Order: sequence, then structure tokens, then C-alpha cells
Amino acid sequence: MPVVKVTEKGQVTLPVNLRRKLGITKDDYLVVESEGEYLKLRKVLHAKALGPEDPIWNMIGQGSSGKRDVSTRHDDYLAQGERKRWRKS
Repeated sequence: MPVVKVTEKGQVTLPVNLRRKLGITKDDYLVVESEGEYLKLRKVLHAKALGPEDPIWNMIGQGSSGKRDVSTRHDDYLAQGERKRWRKS
């Protein structure tokens, strides 16, 4: 079992044989979890980008609001909802 040293900044170097085995390369992200006295590292897998043929696009506007510009005005709609909620309280 390899032993690694923690730097002043809290960094560790993962052994090359483990990086190769797990396909971990420069700029990859790892999830770090504690489990008792152990740290668990897990590579973050990137989701495949949706293509124009993906059926999810047919669902846009199917919600009860009928709004079709939610992706572009997401923050505006959230802010409007918060203002309404504050006024009610």
C-alpha cells in the first residue's frame, strides 16, 4: 500500500500506477468523502452532452407554467418567485 505525504496546502500526489489504473488524468475532478478514519476518493464522471435529437427537448414547455424560455430566464423566474414569497410572509 503506497504512502503519500500531505503538503502544507493539503495536497497529495496520487501514485502513477493508481492514476493509470483508474484513468485519472490532469484536470480531472475527484469526490472526497470521509468514512470513519478513512478518506475515499472517487473520479467524477462527466455526463454526455445532450444532442439535438434527445427526447428531453420535446418536454420544454410541457409544465403547468407554459413558459418556454425558462433556460434563458431561469434567474429572473427564481427572483420573481422569491419576491412573491417574501411579500406573502
